[in-house]
Amino acid sequence: MISVIGSSPGVGKSTLCLALADWLAGFGVSVDHFEEAEVLTRRRLTVLLRLPTRP
Repeated sequence: MISVIGSSPGVGKSTLCLALADWLAGFGVSVDHFEEAEVLTRRRLTVLLRLPTRP
């Protein structure tokens, strides 16, 4: 899993992720690229969000 985090909108996070996904796919790597708004539609990720965190 690769996650890209940036401090403000417009710094190129989405552009970087799309380019990286395309580049990896060009080598035959299986890539499941999705946008931030789609995170909660992924069952495995919603399970992680429900895990207890340390205070």
